[in-house]
Amino acid sequence: MNAALWPVATTLLAVFALSNIAALALGTPNPTRTRRALPWLQRSTSLQLALLAWVFALAGWGTSLAPWTLGIAVGMSLSFVADLIMAQMIPLPNHVLGGMVVFALAHTAYLWAYVQIGQRLGLLRPAVVVVCLVVFWALGLVLWRRLVYTPTAPQALLYGALGYMLFLAAMTAVAVALTLAQPRLWTLGPGAVLFLVSDAILGNQLFRKHEWPYVSEAVWLTYIIGQAGIVWASGLGLTLL
Repeated sequence: MNAALWPVATTLLAVFALSNIAALALGTPNPTRTRRALPWLQRSTSLQLALLAWVFALAGWGTSLAPWTLGIAVGMSLSFVADLIMAQMIPLPNHVLGGMVVFALAHTAYLWAYVQIGQRLGLLRPAVVVVCLVVFWALGLVLWRRLVYTPTAPQALLYGALGYMLFLAAMTAVAVALTLAQPRLWTLGPGAVLFLVSDAILGNQLFRKHEWPYVSEAVWLTYIIGQAGIVWASGLGLTLL
């Protein structure tokens, strides 16, 4: 990676961290005390991560890992759009279904990126990938059944959430497999796992209506820190060239 771009990347990461802190510090609790952050400032941190991902894509342009950095930049950009949908800043007839569809496209971009770096650097070990898939598919199924499933929910949406959870679990599994194969990608696996945890909490909130204190902040912070781990791994991958 071009050394001149690292200061830009670290500055963007610092702004991202400070923006999340400021969103919490400057906000006030809502009447139900399920959230307190300033919505516009909090959501802006998703855009900041997308910009950071494109910095890494620019750094990787013309190298053998360009597809890796490009895939993560596209995935994070799609995630930002999905965040706007989930926040109902982009109006859709069903914001939950619309958000799941766009997030699924983001996971597809991430998986494509993982395959690219895995093939180019010989990091995808079939046995490890299979074990990780089995473990995380089982975990995803358990999380859906214990935290999300409720008989009174619309069945199409409920089982759509199951499909989405298993797809997210697959993305997480491959991320963990890559991290086990190459520890220098140390933020990738934990970041994907946090993403999975965040969606399990969100599913519990949406489908079972569990509105415990500051649940929205728990959803957002596990999600956005997880996304930061995935995006930062994009730059770490370039150090392997």
